[in-house]
Amino acid sequence: MTFISHAVETALTRLTQQLIAHQTDRAETLVCARGDFYRAELRLERIEPSELSQYLPD
Repeated sequence: MTFISHAVETALTRLTQQLIAHQTDRAETLVCARGDFYRAELRLERIEPSELSQYLPD
């Protein structure tokens, strides 16, 4: 897991909350950044609290 920035973490949390509210676990879109286009995809994968340590950085 890579920490990018607090702003990105906050945006991903909000997007996750919206996906859950709409009862879906995926989002796909095209985005433009610095004049280039990118395909962006987010997939939610639920994990159990007991597995959390496996996904956190050391």
